[in-house]
Amino acid sequence: VWSYRGQMSFTHSPEIEAVARRVLATWGKRDAETMSNLFSSNADLRVLGFDHDELWSGADEFLKVFTAQMDEMPDWSIENHHVEAFEDESFGWAILQSTIVTPEGETPIRHTAVFRLDGGAWKVVQWHNSIPVPNQQVFGVELTTTLNRLVASVLDAGSDLAEASGSEGTATLVFTDIVDSTVLAQSVGDVAWAKMITSHERTIGRIAGSHGGTVVKFLGDGSMLVFESARAAIRAAVELQRSCDAEPYSIRIGIHTGEVIRTANDLLGLTVNKAARVASAATGGGIMVSSTTRDVVGQIEGVRIGEPKIVLLKGIADAHQIAPVEWQ
Repeated sequence: VWSYRGQMSFTHSPEIEAVARRVLATWGKRDAETMSNLFSSNADLRVLGFDHDELWSGADEFLKVFTAQMDEMPDWSIENHHVEAFEDESFGWAILQSTIVTPEGETPIRHTAVFRLDGGAWKVVQWHNSIPVPNQQVFGVELTTTLNRLVASVLDAGSDLAEASGSEGTATLVFTDIVDSTVLAQSVGDVAWAKMITSHERTIGRIAGSHGGTVVKFLGDGSMLVFESARAAIRAAVELQRSCDAEPYSIRIGIHTGEVIRTANDLLGLTVNKAARVASAATGGGIMVSSTTRDVVGQIEGVRIGEPKIVLLKGIADAHQIAPVEWQ
């Protein structure tokens, strides 16, 4: 089984994810005082807005313009869909996806941020908002195409397979995802959510390892795991679902077996994308497997592969057969 995490100098950061969510929530509340506590007070702060002229340097300039814009904006709200963050000693970074909602429509937004540890607290030192239209159109244009929070991390990190370097081999991939995580995060608060995610990731790592698997990476509130054995992957998935029985959340899991290309710290190929799409087709508390995985595993004690169904998987040609995993 391949191992990756030892080659990385940075780690996934639920703490920075919580701060990043708080920035968006504070923006939505038009709360300049709280925003000033989340951003660095130093002159090296840089903020890039939507419009071509929106480049603010230093906390004083940013907060003055922020306050003025909050008074000028029409009725609106912001919905946070996905956040992923990492840290390396005293610095960290995050990417976020959200939607601005106005009476005229919805506009998808992307954000990137750099954080610095300042007096024991993570502070924003650089923030960037981006949309594919000028700023004056943000609150009146509806963009209906959004990226799936799990598949986006895979597709954005991918590269042209023809140019990819690394070894090839067959593997079984497992994708997990917490259902309705944004609603839950808002209901329990940032601190409790960060602790919940940290505990969940430890459980995933422990269970994957006990079945001979490896955590390739965590994807916000989800994960990507790799196994040499398809049977082991299904057993691990069942144990993961059981581990969530006492939790306030549910997870969905997708499994697919096929050829992958291994790079220094990732897995690439159509198998990866299909496994993520199979996970998207699962419901909370459920496990779905592709027809390939189903054919490979055969009989597993205490586990049954249910009746298959034909589905369309977003971004992948043709119809595909997937089946639910049932366990005692």
